[in-house]
Amino acid sequence: MTYTFQSLPQLIDLRGKLASKGDYSKRTRAITHRVWHHSLTKKHLAGSDAASFAAYHVNALGWPGVGYSLIIEPKNVIQTSKGPRARIVYANDIDRRTYHVGNSNQFSLGICVAGDYRYDTMDDATIASIADLHASLIKDNIGKYDTSHNEMPGYSWKACCVYDYRKLVKWEGSLTPSNPTPIPDTYIIQEGDTFWSIAHKDGAGGVTVNDLIKANPGVDPTKLKVGQKILFGKAKVQSKPVNKPNSSTSKPSGNSYIKKFQQWLNTFYKADLVIDGVYGPKTKAAAIKALQTELNRQFNAGLVVDGKWGPKTHSAIRTASKRAEGNITRIIQGMLYCLGYDPKGFDGDFGNGCDAAVREFQDDENLSIDGRVGKNTFSKMF
Repeated sequence: MTYTFQSLPQLIDLRGKLASKGDYSKRTRAITHRVWHHSLTKKHLAGSDAASFAAYHVNALGWPGVGYSLIIEPKNVIQTSKGPRARIVYANDIDRRTYHVGNSNQFSLGICVAGDYRYDTMDDATIASIADLHASLIKDNIGKYDTSHNEMPGYSWKACCVYDYRKLVKWEGSLTPSNPTPIPDTYIIQEGDTFWSIAHKDGAGGVTVNDLIKANPGVDPTKLKVGQKILFGKAKVQSKPVNKPNSSTSKPSGNSYIKKFQQWLNTFYKADLVIDGVYGPKTKAAAIKALQTELNRQFNAGLVVDGKWGPKTHSAIRTASKRAEGNITRIIQGMLYCLGYDPKGFDGDFGNGCDAAVREFQDDENLSIDGRVGKNTFSKMF
C-alpha cells in the first residue's frame, strides 16, 4: 500500500536499509495514536540521524531495529518547491509494532524528531516537515490522536518530548502540555523496555544503567519480562557508595580485580608493580605509562612515557568510541574499578557494563554524561 506521506519530497525510504537483527511483528490493532518523540541528541551532531538511532537501538538496547516508523532529521535539509524541509526517513513499515511506548506499541505510531530540545531550538525547516508529515498522516487515516511520549501509560516521568508538538500540528485537544512527573520509586517493565532504554543515555532523573544493575541484583538486565517490577527511583540512592571514590576509605584493599590489573600492567608494560590489589600512586603512574605507550603506538602521539599526566598527554587523547576493543579500553576498565566503578569485566571490550560505569563516573565528576572517554574524562581519572 502506498501512502500520501510517501510522496513528500523531503522523504527518503530506508526501510530494510538500517541496522537490524530481526523483524518486528505485525500489528494486530489499528493505529489510534501518533506518538511524538525527540532523541535527546543534539540535532546537528553526527549521531543525530536515523542510521545512528538504529545502531543504538539494535546494539545497545537489543531491539530488532530502530524503534520509530518515521524520523525527522534537522541536520539534513532538503530544498523543495515549498522551501527548505528537514529530511524525513521512513524507517519501518507502518504495520510493524516497533518498540517505543511499551505496552502501547500495538496501537501507536512512533515519530521521532532528532534533537535535544532541552537545549536545541526548533528550526523552520523542521517545523515545516512536522506539519507536512502530520497533514499527510491525517489524509492517510493513520492515527486519530497526537500525544508525546510522556503522555502514554507508564511513561509520565519521561522528559520526552520537550518541544510542544501541539503548536506544530493541527491540534484539536487540550492546549495544556503534560509536564513530566518525578520518576517512580519502582517501575513495571513494559514491552521493549531495557535498563538502557529506561535510563536513557544521560540517566533518566539521574538514575544510570549502573544504578539499576546495582539496585536490582537478582534481575538479569538482558532478560527483562513484561510485568516485572524493578527498583527505579530508589536505585539512585541504593546504588551509590557511602564514600565517594578517591577517599581513603573507599579504595578496595587486596582486591582480586586490581591484582589482575596490576599483573597486566607488569606483563605488557613492564611496570614492576607489587601485586597487592591496592590502588595507589605507583599503580596510577603505571596506568598512565601504559596509556602513553598506547597513544604513541596507535596514534603516533610522540609522548614521553613518564607516567605523569600533563598537557601533552591530555591533548594527545583521542575520544574512545563506544564498544572499542583493545588495550586503551582495558586501561579504562582498570582505572574505573580502582576509582570505585565496576565496568563488569577486564577484557578490552567497551560493552554495556563499561559504558554504564563511565556514565556513572562522569555523573559523579560533573562531566558531560555521554559514555565517551575523551580528554576531560581521562583527566578526571588521572
